[in-house]
Amino acid sequence: MERGPGLTHAAALMLATVGVWIAGWNVSPTLGLVLLVPVLVATALVSVRRPVLAVATVPLLLVVGNVGLPLSLPLVRGQILAVAAVVLIARMKGYGRRIGWSPVIAAMALLVAAAVVSTLSGVDPARSLRHDVGYLVGLLLAAAIVVVTVDRSDLLLLASAVCVGGAILCATALTSIPELQVESRDASLIVNRPAGVFGQPNELGLAAAMTVCFCVAMTVVAHRQRQTWMTALFAVAALMAAAALVASLSRGAWIGCALGLVVLALLLREARTLLISLATVATVGLALLVIAPPSQNTPVAAQRLLSIFGGQGNPYDERPAARAEAVVQMSENPVLGTGPGTFQVAAKQGLAHVEAAQNEEHAHNLALAVGAEQGVLGVTALLVATGVGAREALLNSRAPALRASSGDSQSKATTGLTPRGVSAGAGAALAAVIGHGAVDYPLRNPVIATMAWLFIGLLAACARSRTHTHPQETRGDEQ
Repeated sequence: MERGPGLTHAAALMLATVGVWIAGWNVSPTLGLVLLVPVLVATALVSVRRPVLAVATVPLLLVVGNVGLPLSLPLVRGQILAVAAVVLIARMKGYGRRIGWSPVIAAMALLVAAAVVSTLSGVDPARSLRHDVGYLVGLLLAAAIVVVTVDRSDLLLLASAVCVGGAILCATALTSIPELQVESRDASLIVNRPAGVFGQPNELGLAAAMTVCFCVAMTVVAHRQRQTWMTALFAVAALMAAAALVASLSRGAWIGCALGLVVLALLLREARTLLISLATVATVGLALLVIAPPSQNTPVAAQRLLSIFGGQGNPYDERPAARAEAVVQMSENPVLGTGPGTFQVAAKQGLAHVEAAQNEEHAHNLALAVGAEQGVLGVTALLVATGVGAREALLNSRAPALRASSGDSQSKATTGLTPRGVSAGAGAALAAVIGHGAVDYPLRNPVIATMAWLFIGLLAACARSRTHTHPQETRGDEQ
């Protein structure tokens, strides 16, 4: 790994420590943000010459991303708009690189365009428009990532920021874990689950699942490149995320994480030995849980895990009704749907006939949510985006190198490991979203959505660097 961004990595680690301290002492997120304003201003000034620093602030400050701004704009989206302005100024001054043709960005633009078209005939255009703005801001973030990642040093810096930011998010849930209340014999209904800075524990679970998948990939990369302190940093972040994942008791997030790690094993051959070992231990542990007689001393997490494979289920679970509602809405509006973000509005207006689902915000399923709100057009765009992303991730996994600089002393075996690892980790994190999307739809949360867009941008950046190399766009300080 390059030594150039070492000071920046140290600054990121210090910022992580401050973030964990703030979370641990329950200081108001708004006050924490005020304390960081001087740092943000200095970063903006420096970022004109190296715009990746501006983008790196987005994952580092996700912990306060849900703070509200005027016009009902979440802080994280306002920050992305400011970062995009810095990147634009930097690009006008000749820093960064041309975005060029990116299949991933093009596919995501198609998905956003489908949402805008669905808005035109939606039941609540004003509400749908707010969701469209969120999609556009996310697309802007992904495009900015492609522009600022000129070389492997930039890619590593941004990946490190994502790991640290994810660890901070998870730390908010670990600093104070409430006393759980098991309301059913099979632990399918548990009250008072930790949620951290999120509105509900399933959102924490998905954030942790994405962080685990990505941090495991980066840990393998750092270990193979013999970067001891970076390995320790990524490993600690992965362990914190894993702890938050278990604490969330989110079965959907567990399923998503498992799928993500399988995808990681397929995309990053260097991670297979570690993942096979972990899978073996997990399989043996699960087998012991299954054959062991039920006991009151069985940990809640173990009971929750076993409830995936059986049990009576949550008697208050409205998800089946929400999914039935989605199917009805799709039949009523098959082409364009009811409009982004209008599932609940359409149900309350009587456009469907499942009364039990009228208070549900979404369909608790990724495909059904998109189908109900954006129709066949949205589902088709989602499938295209997923297919393009999968194809690019596979191609990235086979790429030999990402712009090795002339003074690079790394061996041929590890020259392309950084971009391959970042791409594989991003693909695994997005696979976790898809796996979780089979049973829930937490992408309404702006922080969760921003994390997904960060991984989309990293995947697109690796694909762009694989297919286009322009020496004149190199920063000139690659070492």
